[in-house]
Amino acid sequence: MPTDQPTILFVPGAWHGPDGFDAVRASLSSRNFPTVALALPSIGAEPPSKGLMDDTVFVQSEIKRLVNQGKRIVVVTHSYGGMVGAGAVKGLEYAERRKQGKHGGVIMLVYMAAFVASRGDSLLKMLGGNYLPWMKVQGDYCTSSNEAQTFYHDISLEDQEKWISKLTHTSRAVFEDAVMHEPWHNLPCMYIFCEKDQALPLFVQESMAGLLGDYTQFRCESSHSPFLSMPEKVAEGCELAAKVGVEQCEEK
Repeated sequence: MPTDQPTILFVPGAWHGPDGFDAVRASLSSRNFPTVALALPSIGAEPPSKGLMDDTVFVQSEIKRLVNQGKRIVVVTHSYGGMVGAGAVKGLEYAERRKQGKHGGVIMLVYMAAFVASRGDSLLKMLGGNYLPWMKVQGDYCTSSNEAQTFYHDISLEDQEKWISKLTHTSRAVFEDAVMHEPWHNLPCMYIFCEKDQALPLFVQESMAGLLGDYTQFRCESSHSPFLSMPEKVAEGCELAAKVGVEQCEEK
């Protein structure tokens, strides 16, 4: 087994950019973990025509670039990012690559208040066929509203204003495209539960996580955005994901 620390790769949710993970990445850096945070093609796309497949192919290419360098990867997905990560890890699992005599691979997929979708399900289907009241759809654009309460209720008013100002539109297509891969059948998974989440209530998170079978759990007493309100706690969860992922690699 390699002696270097796994790389933690972050996949953001809808409306959000990668800079939301900066504080978590700084904490992980102090723990000697290399990190990457990606900007999804669908977020802020003009025209807003990019969909789930565009995001999935992009993230998969970034994971592939790293694993081809022999790196072990923990993929951490947030919210909609769970839909992206599910397909992006396909064929890049550490155990599968080792069977092929290759080095590196994904050792753990983390869902952080993220959607866990069965094959063929879309976000819209999982929402019961209707956009939520705080989701505003105009043509191919989807924007958010009431963000202070929905995303950021456990950070300061000043920080709420800062992060709301950074949000942009998401392509409507990402809500209507279906996931075509269920990664938990051949990849260790973990769920980071956000217990005070107003966007994706805890009971919904727990229901979706049930699909993962034998999975690792970690809990934050946070809003939908623990990477902003408690970055040290999220870094602790990422460190656990890496530890469990490495241990399972060594067992196989």
